[in-house]
Amino acid sequence: MNNKEKRPSIESTKFNFSSLAFSIKQNIRSVKQGVLLSGLLSIVLGFIIWIFLRDISQIGLWFILVGLILLILLGLLAWRSMLFFLFGRRGRYGLNSSIIFLTSLGLIIVINSLLYWLVSQPNQPEWLRVDTTATKQFILEDQAIKVIANLKEDVKITVFIATNTPEKAAGWRSIEDLLLEFKRRSKKVDLSYKRIDPELDPTSAAKYGVNYFPSLVIEGIDSRRSQIINGRQGTTVFSEQDIITGLLIVSQIKQKKVIFLTGHGERDITDFDQNSKGMGLIYSDLMTQNYKVLSATSQELAILLSEENIPAVVVIAGAEKGFTIQDSAIISEYLWLGGSLLVLIEPEMTPEGIKTFLYKFGLAVGEGTIFDMASFVAPKPSYLQLKKTNGQILPHEITKDFDVLYFPGSAYIGSTYSPDTIPVTENGEPFVIHVPLAFTTLESWAQKTQENGIIKFNPESDTLGPLPTIMLIEAISEIGKNPKEKPDGTLAKTAIVVIGDTDFASNKYSSSAKNADLFVNSINWLAKDYELITIRPKTAAFRELVLTKSERDFIRWSGWLLMPISIGIAGMVSWWRRR
Repeated sequence: MNNKEKRPSIESTKFNFSSLAFSIKQNIRSVKQGVLLSGLLSIVLGFIIWIFLRDISQIGLWFILVGLILLILLGLLAWRSMLFFLFGRRGRYGLNSSIIFLTSLGLIIVINSLLYWLVSQPNQPEWLRVDTTATKQFILEDQAIKVIANLKEDVKITVFIATNTPEKAAGWRSIEDLLLEFKRRSKKVDLSYKRIDPELDPTSAAKYGVNYFPSLVIEGIDSRRSQIINGRQGTTVFSEQDIITGLLIVSQIKQKKVIFLTGHGERDITDFDQNSKGMGLIYSDLMTQNYKVLSATSQELAILLSEENIPAVVVIAGAEKGFTIQDSAIISEYLWLGGSLLVLIEPEMTPEGIKTFLYKFGLAVGEGTIFDMASFVAPKPSYLQLKKTNGQILPHEITKDFDVLYFPGSAYIGSTYSPDTIPVTENGEPFVIHVPLAFTTLESWAQKTQENGIIKFNPESDTLGPLPTIMLIEAISEIGKNPKEKPDGTLAKTAIVVIGDTDFASNKYSSSAKNADLFVNSINWLAKDYELITIRPKTAAFRELVLTKSERDFIRWSGWLLMPISIGIAGMVSWWRRR
């Protein structure tokens, strides 16, 4: 009985077009669903492989491509359903939302493209480029822009650097960012650049005479003058100052001479030992700024003056002995002709000849060494810290943007005249103007350390602070000496910077705080190279986010999965409530 009921009827075995069409329709619907599911799974799987398995990311792209092809095929098979989906009541709402989204996206792309095009133009509006970093890492200094504006011919910069390691590739990106900024700022002349891999093209490097890498060659197109700048290892290969120096040399701006006086126990500028008292590193810093740095005795300086070959600046770096009346007379003659002088004092070791010479300009070198109990580098109170936050560093072109200076032993520099007693010319112009640039704190004093080893203030013999450690002098002559009149009728003026310490500029301490900048800025100011004063290597701020493995994993997974899952759950909840 049961078997008879299970047997198909004769009618059911007959061929029926309607049954066949219905069966095919059901199967096609199942196929469409399978294609849709396969396409979506393929795209999701491919995206996961591409994100997480970078070694086989190419396979992930193939999965995504296959998924897109399946979805396109589904669209062709179910075009009626697609039309209903797009133009039905719900479809119209979705289509309107899609049009709004695509229009907004397109508008954003157009605006970004327009801004990118404007930024790429040589005459770009200034408001387009704003650097919000604390050290202004990504824009040029105003002084650098002035140098670029004064270029008289087109310039080509060729960079010789390989990019076959991550470090070298990062170095090239840093160079390209800097050169691109120079190119953008060059509005009068064409400033172009290109990179050559010296390992792949050694012939080009040999053509320019480059045998050290990385290096760059700055070349004037018309004059054919060129300058090779050697780079550094690491990511900061070249600085803004390096390129400006090359541009100044190629533009054939006259090199100014800086003479370091010798013969009185001064510091050696040929000593490059990083732990020594020499000043080889300062010598290198001056050379990078296109100065011609020489050493000479007083007699050799006198010969230069007799030939009217007047140096821009003379430096007396820690003279300790034998500064005679003849030496003083030669330096006085140099200043009377309009020269400039930088004097570095070594506490308790300054010869009487230096003190007598400075007295002619109303300055006195204090006795003893300064001790500052409120601002020093432990454990030595004589190792002074001069801080801007304490009000110890006064504003001036030389000390612009200085936060701290470090003087490992300093004398103080005092004025022997009050401002209202300084002699003046018939026109009311003072012979000298004293401008202090740095002071110690109220808890400082100066005492002689050679007499005893006890560090304690003695009101009977010591000098109580605050005490000036850097003094600037602008003068038309020594006090009591007639000023020199120039051919145009104006008076020749001189400038002197006196610093109460010499060790701050030594190889051992020049890299501390802003010590090297103080020395080089003083030379720039004395040589009237004001455009170079603020062009210094920018400090790259450490902006990396340091995370533990668990914190990194949380950010990764929450960024990739938390938001999509949250949005998906919210969509499911909304759908469930509406049904």
